Amino acid sequence: MKFYQLFAGVMVVVLLAACKKEKSQEEPVVQNTCDYAPYTTGSSFAYQQVAVSSPDTFYYTLQVMGDSVVNGEQFRVLEDDAGSGMSLFRCGGGSYVQLADIAAVSNVPSNVVKTEYLKENVALGGGWQEQFPINLPIVGDVQLTVDYTIMQKGTSKTVLGTVFNNVIGVRMEVSVPPYLPPTELSTNYYAKGVGLIQLDTDTDTTRLQSYAIR
Repeated sequence: MKFYQLFAGVMVVVLLAACKKEKSQEEPVVQNTCDYAPYTTGSSFAYQQVAVSSPDTFYYTLQVMGDSVVNGEQFRVLEDDAGSGMSLFRCGGGSYVQLADIAAVSNVPSNVVKTEYLKENVALGGGWQEQFPINLPIVGDVQLTVDYTIMQKGTSKTVLGTVFNNVIGVRMEVSVPPYLPPTELSTNYYAKGVGLIQLDTDTDTTRLQSYAIR
């Protein structure tokens, strides 16, 4: 298996981590209104995932179930109707955090993953970085570096015929020097007042079909 395939498989379950090294000077997340993740209880988001090299299309819906407290921090709970589990989100001060349990993923720490996937106050072209310890067969313990770059800021984007305004596009790259050079994993697009509207990878594209904010 190629290195980037291994990392992509892990990152799809939301990155890897135990002792995260956050290279950012922003303030800690404080719970408040989430303009780019309006996950109020009862809200739902229906997505269409289309494979690049085949006619396969997959449909699923995310439902906001309510709140959960983890290590003294409050998160919003999202579940999907495909039975692949749940994710937890929180935000504040322009920063957006996602939490996920990756205990089923091999060669990574068993800790729950916590990653900052969006910073709405970062300027166009700017970015931030996170590092996660992983263990690779033969190689051993290494640091996975994840670089986020703002590729689009404050402009519109059309998804399945719907025009979304105030969109932020975030490119995610992973690397493990010197074994893996920077490799693009995905580009995610978030619309103000809506949340994730499109996610592009080299194997598929996920687009928002419909949504209901409660």
